[in-house]
Amino acid sequence: MQRADITTIARELGISVATVHRALHNSGSVSESTRRRVLETAQRVGYRPNRIAQELRARKTFTIGVTFTGISSAFYASILDGVEEAAHQAGYSVLLSCSHDDPVKEREQIELLLEKRVAGIILSPADPSASASYYSGLIEEGVRLVFVGRYVPGVPGDSVETNNSLGGYLVGKHLAGLGRQRIGIVTTIAPKRQYTYVLERIAGCQQALQEHGLSATIIGEDFEERLPLPRFAYKAVRDYLRKGGAVDAVFALNDDLAYGAINALFDAGYRVPEDVSVVGFNDEAMSEFFRPALTTVRSALRELGIQAVHLLLERIAATESPTLGRRVLIEPQLVVRESCGAKSRGVEANHLHPRKEDLTP
Repeated sequence: MQRADITTIARELGISVATVHRALHNSGSVSESTRRRVLETAQRVGYRPNRIAQELRARKTFTIGVTFTGISSAFYASILDGVEEAAHQAGYSVLLSCSHDDPVKEREQIELLLEKRVAGIILSPADPSASASYYSGLIEEGVRLVFVGRYVPGVPGDSVETNNSLGGYLVGKHLAGLGRQRIGIVTTIAPKRQYTYVLERIAGCQQALQEHGLSATIIGEDFEERLPLPRFAYKAVRDYLRKGGAVDAVFALNDDLAYGAINALFDAGYRVPEDVSVVGFNDEAMSEFFRPALTTVRSALRELGIQAVHLLLERIAATESPTLGRRVLIEPQLVVRESCGAKSRGVEANHLHPRKEDLTP
């Protein structure tokens, strides 16, 4: 006889599997009447819950769960490529889900991955501040969890990220070295401005500029429309210029923002790079073929995915998990192309390394 599972209960009651899971585990928003119906049905059909934490510690499966905010961008597609490569080499398969920056959906997906008894989870957190206590609770229960691309301050999970402070510093140093005086930093849409990678890229750039007696203006921080990133940057830069703002250099916090910023500058009558230098971040595949070819920070995205798997496998193999998480930072490189106006015709990385004592962690 086939053992009843949460799918059986969901089918009996005509509700979602995620709702059944929340009711059984007393987590999330479930009415008391629904919770009671679920528990009564579970007893009637003979449901016996999986002992998730015990199975995770015993490593009874060879599947890694991955929850990203999305995979439509080259950023996460490249990370996923590294995850799949490293997992395959270790004999693991990968289960992928996407939260689309919705923390409620993210929690449902994590719970469903755990119901499938994944050995551990690689996560790009949808809302680090809102979900910090939830992540901490998972780790306390024995769930092996590694953050990738972003980290969550105060949560003892491992993380793998680009050294975003260093990347921003390289950009600021480069623009100052080009003699630019009026630098604008194009930030991202409102929900993402709180993320650590955004704050670190801005802080790194501002530190380098301050060392040269310069400062930067943040463009887009008061712009609240939720738009695709190129369109967001286009409208933010366009509005900034229409209000009398002036720039001779733009640091866009990712390449998608840089594409939109360049088009806004062109439409406003500025030449790139003659009038305004533009630098992006991430070195997406399109950036080399955009015109002008985009100067940007290369993030070694596949390596982020590979290192995330390695950290997770170490956690899975460990008999006891360390109390504090490890934070692995992958060093970025500045790739000098046409959009900044530097006198370089190559497309290979132009290494600019600050002294360690000059760069505030």
